[in-house]
Amino acid sequence: MKYSYNWLKKLIDGDIPEVEELAGLLTRHSFEVEEIAEQEDDYVLDIDVLPNRASDCLSHYGIAREIVAILQAQNKGAELKELSADYKKNKEITTQDLISLEVKAEDQCSRYTGKVVEVEVGESPAWLKQRLKACGLQPINNVVDVANYVMLETGQPLHAFDLEKIKGDKIIVREADSEKLATLDNETYELENNLIIADQEKPLAIAGIKGGLDAGVDKDTQRIILEAANFDSVSIRKTSRELKLRTDASWRFENGLDENLAEKGIERAASLLQKVAEGRASSDVVDYYPEPRASHSLSLDTDYVKDLLGVDISEEDIIEILESLSFEVSVNKELEVEVPTFRLDINRQEDLIEEIGRIYGYQNIEPETRPVALTAEENMEVFWKSTIKDIFKESGLLESYNYSFASEEQINKFDLTPQRLLEVENPVSSKFKYLRPTLIPNLIENANENARLSDFETPQGGIRLFEIGQVFTQENENS
Repeated sequence: MKYSYNWLKKLIDGDIPEVEELAGLLTRHSFEVEEIAEQEDDYVLDIDVLPNRASDCLSHYGIAREIVAILQAQNKGAELKELSADYKKNKEITTQDLISLEVKAEDQCSRYTGKVVEVEVGESPAWLKQRLKACGLQPINNVVDVANYVMLETGQPLHAFDLEKIKGDKIIVREADSEKLATLDNETYELENNLIIADQEKPLAIAGIKGGLDAGVDKDTQRIILEAANFDSVSIRKTSRELKLRTDASWRFENGLDENLAEKGIERAASLLQKVAEGRASSDVVDYYPEPRASHSLSLDTDYVKDLLGVDISEEDIIEILESLSFEVSVNKELEVEVPTFRLDINRQEDLIEEIGRIYGYQNIEPETRPVALTAEENMEVFWKSTIKDIFKESGLLESYNYSFASEEQINKFDLTPQRLLEVENPVSSKFKYLRPTLIPNLIENANENARLSDFETPQGGIRLFEIGQVFTQENENS
């Protein structure tokens, strides 16, 4: 993903390093910076965010949090700023009086929240357009631009529907039933069992992927329903691949998001709409959230941190590192660490230790060679195999290697006793139906095949082969 250097600076209270140094710090402690490009009065960092961190770091705010943690570990003053969601709520506009919500596909939508905002659609201010362009998005209008901006800033995809174009007074989250949808890019998609957002007559959007043309925001739009939701990652990935339609929104949903981010995203968007689109937001929301995501706690043994990382990091430094990454830490016999809901990747003690190690800096951990006692024991089986091989080779025989299987044809041809055979439960072919009870059938076939295909002979004359390997019978399954 592309990140604006100037935007990252705006999210951090304190000085951050020059862009080249910053790229080096991120590469050593968080994610590889693949490229730095200069653009107008800004630099754009192309950062390779790993899939397990997509939930919190496919956003400028997430990367800014990483930068602050790294700088604090180096005793450099830096703090993460709070994102402003301060705006005047208009009590005369009530979302729940204007629109209702029904979620039919409950297994594919864990949260859906919407807010009505009155807007004046127009051109976005220069600073907003510049930041979108730096990240590879084209400005459209101030309403759509704010939705895209908040997605790049917080990681939460949003969408705006023109409220007057919605038929009826209900938004429905459901599966499509042999329906078509023309999307905002003037493409038409045939939908069958795909998750969609619909009104009481027609589809409005492909959920989590692309908005529809019919309810799109244009210059005449006066009221919007602003949507922030959380959709099942498997469902979004399946639809995206099926339709060959991948978007910035689908990329985020495919990797999983924190349901609590939806509320933060929609409040942040309402605040920005007030600034850039004369937005007058309702005082309430419609919100489907049957199972709120709660944070969870993990116990952390500081002695285990030392054993696993190979370096003695003080308890005080461990706490500071974790708190700089927005973990909450309390001290009992062990450290009790409360994991924020946006860290979907932290599930066990070792995950916390990995966080400590990378922020502390693996380059700061001195390599240590530990003494290892080596004892030599004579393996008689290996000795005799090697000795027999040497005798056969010196006698002019060539070693043959075969699979440890026998076919039904071989069993019949060599009249092997079926009662002693071990049959494979799910053979890949009839040639591998049994485990071989003897080496002879395969060796004979090796000799016949060599005689048929070539004039090959050993110096002593004829085709002389040997094989050393295991055979299997019911009396002794590993002879």
